[in-house]
Amino acid sequence: MEMKIVKTLFLAVLMVSSSCITVNVPLGGGDTEPSFKWQLQWDAPQENSVVAFSSAIRVKDLDASGSYQLSGMVVRRMDGTLTESSSNRWSARPGSMLSELLSRDLLLSGEYPAVFRTAASLDNMITLEGYVREFGATQVDSLTWIAVLDVDVTLFGSRGSQVILQNNYRYERRLAEPGFKSLADQMSVLGEIWSEEVMRDLASAQSHR
Repeated sequence: MEMKIVKTLFLAVLMVSSSCITVNVPLGGGDTEPSFKWQLQWDAPQENSVVAFSSAIRVKDLDASGSYQLSGMVVRRMDGTLTESSSNRWSARPGSMLSELLSRDLLLSGEYPAVFRTAASLDNMITLEGYVREFGATQVDSLTWIAVLDVDVTLFGSRGSQVILQNNYRYERRLAEPGFKSLADQMSVLGEIWSEEVMRDLASAQSHR
């Protein structure tokens, strides 16, 4: 009963944190250039009635390279340079947003007895870590942007005793038109695909342990 209460409270926090969809919210004021905040969002999976695995899982914030460590939206220009927008920002760092939504999806999948974002004193708990290599747009020409999501994911056994799974996930999707609203929309699509594939690979790795 106590575990069910903890799970319910955890889910409530996640649902609140991910309730905003890709709408822009003015942050600036006066004569300064207005800023806009964007957030990843996709539908949560349906909950299964049977817990498939005995191990609880902890999802740590994903690390990130270079400009992707911050919340500014990034575009790789035609000459290869990275440009961080000063007026369009994510609601949180990319690694944090991805980890938060993956945690929500894992919890709702019903495949694990518990899902944690912070450290927990459990002997039988696996840990997911990762690294965001790329998270933003690549400019092909003046009319074409490609959304890119490139993430490494590693699953460790209890107390980091072994590597259970290590995969790279890279996705690209052309934007309907250049711009940060289109980028936010397409990154949410790629994020959902990433979450589904990670969950499937985690389940497969757990089943063969």
